[in-house]
Amino acid sequence: MIREVDGDGHFNVGVFIDLILEMERCQSVLFTQCKMNKQARRKAAIINVAPSEISPAAESIANNVDLLTEILLWLPAKSTIRFKIVSKHWLALLSDSQFARDHCSRNSRPSISGLYFYLENTLSSVSLQGGHRNLPPVSLPKSKIMVRHSCNGLLLCFIGSTHDYSPQYIVCNPTTNKYTLLPKPVGLVRHLGGYLAFDPSKSPHHYKVILLGYNPCEIGIYSSRSLCWKRVSLGIDQVYFYGHGTFWNGAIHWLTDDNVLKRFDVDAEEILVMPNPQRPKILPRHKIMYFGECGGDLILIQSRSRCPGGFRILELERDYTGWVVKCRVNLRPLISEFPEMEWKTYDIFDGYDVLGAVKGDNEKGFALLLATHRRIISYNPKDKTWNVLRDLMPGESKKNCLASYAFPFMETLFPA
Repeated sequence: MIREVDGDGHFNVGVFIDLILEMERCQSVLFTQCKMNKQARRKAAIINVAPSEISPAAESIANNVDLLTEILLWLPAKSTIRFKIVSKHWLALLSDSQFARDHCSRNSRPSISGLYFYLENTLSSVSLQGGHRNLPPVSLPKSKIMVRHSCNGLLLCFIGSTHDYSPQYIVCNPTTNKYTLLPKPVGLVRHLGGYLAFDPSKSPHHYKVILLGYNPCEIGIYSSRSLCWKRVSLGIDQVYFYGHGTFWNGAIHWLTDDNVLKRFDVDAEEILVMPNPQRPKILPRHKIMYFGECGGDLILIQSRSRCPGGFRILELERDYTGWVVKCRVNLRPLISEFPEMEWKTYDIFDGYDVLGAVKGDNEKGFALLLATHRRIISYNPKDKTWNVLRDLMPGESKKNCLASYAFPFMETLFPA
């Protein structure tokens, strides 16, 4: 039962929780179906329900803009979008760019909702909730658009062909279906690719786009604060990387062809090198199954030479002093359930691909996202439990669903 708000407008935890529950319960009730007089209609518009269903405490809080804003800032991004239909007042509040930035700052570590990936050159998606749930569609004004990178809920896309010397980029927020068309990077020579640098915990109001150029090696940097590009000459020879870069700890990270970890520090605007450690040994490129961020950590998944159904997961120390072995995984229990995962050649990617890794609730445990020839699976190696997130349709192929083209998605209200 909701407890009353005191005279100063403060409310306790019970009121906070009860109002959230009441808002969630009532959000699907249609206001237009209620027949009431003008005064009752104005009262019901607070939370879109009949007057008899509104408690005095809930009405008091909902009429207090500051308290209402504070409560809405705690809701998931998807819920705030749904609540826009409650009333014109709520629509104006939830559509305000300052509210979006404050919500992004308050929810700086959203959990991954799913993945975008390419199948047969078509952008597809899979939700971690499985079933028939879909991620928000990526609706952009141009037809020839490809997703290049993702970072904390934002997607970086380019217009045209990967062979274009100067493609134009778009930063898109699928949650809000908003996007920004970036100006072309004038003067930057042909580049290897673009990367997003967006950390809501440190800079919730702005992001940067990083373009890595060819020889002579230079960097193009776009800032959403200045709304323009700048060029940074690195004074080094051309550098080759494989896979897509990962933004973590304030830098874009890559593995080179000789398995050296290099990173571009976004603030310092310089490339730094971490020598290969003697232990644990970083295996050759064809043994690397995944390199990316997982729940705030940078991880490397590599197959085990003597165990074709297993691999180990390495985690990078935040101070870059070395890698540590986080755990060892044996997929034999899962392979017994899905025989198509069995390697039929010496190619480790023959049976399955590792699309990503997701930490569990309260940062405990994790799940691997795997693509087989027939389906996409979430697998918890600790509990040895699995869940089929999506079946691949006839004509779709795991071979066109590579980890290099899988982009994690999380909900955010950031006004792209």
